[in-house]
Amino acid sequence: MERTVTLREQLAAGLAAGIAGGILIDLFLFAVQLAGGTPAAQLAGNFAFIAATLMGPGAYANPAAVPIGVVLHFIVSAGWALGYVYLVRSQPQLLTRPIISGAAFGLMVYIFMQIVLLTAGQYHRPAAPVVLATQLVAHLVFFGIPVALIVSRMLRPSMGSAAA
Repeated sequence: MERTVTLREQLAAGLAAGIAGGILIDLFLFAVQLAGGTPAAQLAGNFAFIAATLMGPGAYANPAAVPIGVVLHFIVSAGWALGYVYLVRSQPQLLTRPIISGAAFGLMVYIFMQIVLLTAGQYHRPAAPVVLATQLVAHLVFFGIPVALIVSRMLRPSMGSAAA
């Protein structure tokens, strides 16, 4: 007999998936930047960029931009993951193929985040095909798929504690 997944379980899955996805995408992008020669001290600039989408270009001069960017990054990551949980409620088949649905979700997140950057005046066309490929891998493999895997694992009602 299948049990119903509670709202609390859905929120927990979305938050856990969002935080994990946010961490994984950051680790991947930081590793790529470090491998490309970016000094470790400049990695915090990624979060200042995120803050600038909310606060405008003046954020780069604001010492609070990095912490604001970190908080904003994880709020957005959790928001996307909660959106995925909401989508799963009406499309439960997404739980059965988390790799495929996660990759598609990651692509959707990438496209919509580019639209957000465009409307915030922060969009920069990728400088080279390798930059676009890196951004796509980051969103599909290191955000979308982990979010889908975590949500799938936490919300499959027929998989009780016996499968854990």
